[in-house]
Amino acid sequence: MNDFLVNALSLVNQVAILFVLIAAGFICTKTKLIIDKSKDGIVNILLYAVTPCLIIDSFLKVKFNTDMITSLGIATGCAFISHIIGIVISFIINDKNFEKKSVLRFALIFSNAGYMGIPLANAIFGATGVFYGSAYVIVFNIIQWTYGITIYNKDEKSRLKVIFNPGTIAVLIGLPLFLLKVQLPDLLATPLGSISELNTPLAMLILGYYFACSNFKTGILNKKMWAVIFSRMIIVPLITLVFFKYIFCISGVLLCCCVLPASAPSAVNTIILASKFKADTDLGLKLVTLTTIISIVTMPLILALAKM
Repeated sequence: MNDFLVNALSLVNQVAILFVLIAAGFICTKTKLIIDKSKDGIVNILLYAVTPCLIIDSFLKVKFNTDMITSLGIATGCAFISHIIGIVISFIINDKNFEKKSVLRFALIFSNAGYMGIPLANAIFGATGVFYGSAYVIVFNIIQWTYGITIYNKDEKSRLKVIFNPGTIAVLIGLPLFLLKVQLPDLLATPLGSISELNTPLAMLILGYYFACSNFKTGILNKKMWAVIFSRMIIVPLITLVFFKYIFCISGVLLCCCVLPASAPSAVNTIILASKFKADTDLGLKLVTLTTIISIVTMPLILALAKM
């Protein structure tokens, strides 16, 4: 129970930080500091500048240790399996409206591994948690910027073109650097890290913008939305836990670090990409917000089961 309370408090603290940043975006929108045109500009900066830097930086920050290479490989494999589980379950979700279906499917598959998974892994397990958690984020970026991006693109003929985007280009740059253990000079590494750090505050400002523009009183009883929330917060993490713990026989800190990001709420990019591809941003906002609030209870429970 003590572990549960510690984990819950870490979650509450992390969620509180995110909501303070969201509140800043809300205030900026209400005071007209963020308007439609500036919102579009921030989204473009996130997708075409900040995200590529974040991806490359995440590859560079995973440091090889000969004693942990096997565990890192297991964490990477588990991350792929976790996403595959989400993809398979997402096919159950259907909607005649493509703009709604794309948001529902993306929110189910992709978790907020970067904004919540890594900080929580660091708070609970320290540097080891960040090490394993980074593997999940790398896999998240690879799948999000290949398969994930096609979910939002309804033009079948242009899907191959969409796959070659700033995210996949960044993976193609970062992966060789990671495999070759390249260390960039400070002249490049420091600016890269600084730009990467803009990711969370800018993304939360955009969430604040949509909070200010959204009406939470409508669509709150949407059955498909709640089916996605239940799948994202309960079904995917539990199936993931069963696979990793009882089929692959993973245990200890490694198991917890593999399950933790898989149990995180829907990815913030659910909204960012919905905005870019003119999908249902209001539905995306509800999914991200509600799963984030619910995660205060569900993530410690899943983590407690992993530790049993």
